[in-house]
Amino acid sequence: MPRRFNIVFDFDGTLLPMQPWDSEQELLAVWLQGRRLPAWRRLYCRLVMEGDRRGWLKSGFKRHYLGFLRGSPRELLDRVAERLAARISPEDRGALHELAGRGHRLILASCGTADLSERVLASCGVLPCFEAVLANRFHFAQDRISGLRLEVPSGQAKLHLMRSRGLDPADTVSVGDGATDLPLWEWSAVPVVMDRSGALRARFARRSYHFVSGTPGVPELLRRLGG
Repeated sequence: MPRRFNIVFDFDGTLLPMQPWDSEQELLAVWLQGRRLPAWRRLYCRLVMEGDRRGWLKSGFKRHYLGFLRGSPRELLDRVAERLAARISPEDRGALHELAGRGHRLILASCGTADLSERVLASCGVLPCFEAVLANRFHFAQDRISGLRLEVPSGQAKLHLMRSRGLDPADTVSVGDGATDLPLWEWSAVPVVMDRSGALRARFARRSYHFVSGTPGVPELLRRLGG
């Protein structure tokens, strides 16, 4: 009988290609469009986006992120999700359906915003493939963003959530693309680096990681492992 795995996916940079912004940065970019703001505030928003993209702001990003978005309508998330869903190719979508159809247990664990990632996956028709979407969530008041609940603030939090769900590391595949995936990579039996550009292979060359260039590489890898 084929082996069944728990497959934990990151979202930004993993399921969602960066072109060039991740989902939260893209949300800020769309929020900024067409707004009448002082030049300094527009520049401030752009600096926050770029600072997050370059990893300068670390955990401080979410404070600035919410500061801009507080009061924005829920509908903004729907508009941005449609744009982001176009980045996920039919081949990537098909790979997720294949994994779910083969009986693997798919979980999304992200330090991003669940309200965005769920909408993107739903727009792509792949949300039912996932048992759970674990990420940070907005609070809403009268259909407008009023706060942000940090349920997954760090890579260590991802690992804690997987342990709390009773996942066995021997049967777990962790798929990610960056620093917040390191705790899961070190814990799981099958650490997988999503290296769409080829730039990450040299960075992690000394570690015993698997490398794929897109989501279709995951079912191919698991077939080789008996899954």
